[in-house]
Amino acid sequence: MVCGKGGSGKSTIVALMADVLQKRGYETLVLDGDASNPEGLIRLMFGLGINNEPKPLLEFFGGLDVVTCPVDDPSPLTRTDDSVPVLEKRIDIAREIPSEYYIKKRGISLFQAGKIETYGQGCDGPVEKVVRDFMVQGKWVSLIDMKAGIEHFGRKIPDTMDMILVVLDPTLESVSIAKRIEGFCRKTKMENFWLILNKISSKEMESMIMEKLGELKSRVVGSVSYDSELVQRELSGGSLITGMPRKDIEQIVDGLENLSLGKK
Repeated sequence: MVCGKGGSGKSTIVALMADVLQKRGYETLVLDGDASNPEGLIRLMFGLGINNEPKPLLEFFGGLDVVTCPVDDPSPLTRTDDSVPVLEKRIDIAREIPSEYYIKKRGISLFQAGKIETYGQGCDGPVEKVVRDFMVQGKWVSLIDMKAGIEHFGRKIPDTMDMILVVLDPTLESVSIAKRIEGFCRKTKMENFWLILNKISSKEMESMIMEKLGELKSRVVGSVSYDSELVQRELSGGSLITGMPRKDIEQIVDGLENLSLGKK
C-alpha cells in the first residue's frame, strides 16, 4: 500500500515502481484506490490516448447497493454469487474478471477500485473495502495507490497489506503524517512499514528531512530526486514509464526486494 500526503507524488512513485517491477519479470498488478482522482494514474502510466477507463471493481462486487463501508459493516468482501470471502478464496483474474475491468499494457495490469462519479454519491468507504479485500491468485506483486491522508488507517484498510510505503515530499506535513502512521503501525505490530523521500532537490534538503524524521530515518528505504523533465512529461500528458527506469527507483526496488527476503 502506497500512501502519504496529498501532492507527495504517490501516483508517480507507483507508476515508476510498476515499470521497474515488470521489467524485472514480476507479474505486476496496480490497483488505483483513490476514489477522488479521475484519470491521474492511468495517464501517468500509459499517457493520453486511453479510450476507456476500466470499469470499477466496485461494480464487479455488486456496487454501492451491495458493498458496504468497512466502518459501518466490517464484514468481508464477497462475490455477488458466492458467500465465501474473497480473502479465503482469492480471485482468479483470468477466469473471473472480464477484460473491461482492467487495462493490461506493457506487462502491467491496472485496476480501479472505484471513483466518486456523482454528486451526493456518499463516502468512499465501499471503495476502500474493495481495496482492503481484493486479493488475487498467483504470484503477483500488487501496488495499491491510496488517496491522500490517513483516513484508510481509521478504516483498518492496512490489516490485509503485506507492506506499507509512505511517500514524503519535503514538507513538515509529510513528516507529521509519517510519524502518525508510524504510531498506527507500532500499535498494530505492522513491521513492514517504510518511507520513500520524493522530490528531493539536494543533499542538504535530504539531510533536513532526515533530521526532522529523527528515529524514523531508519525507516527510509530510498530517496527520489526532483526531476524537471519528469514534471514536464507529466504536464504534457506523456507516460512516465516510456523512458528508461530511473536509477533511484531501481535502488528502492532493490531495497524492497531485500526486505521482502529478510535481508538488511
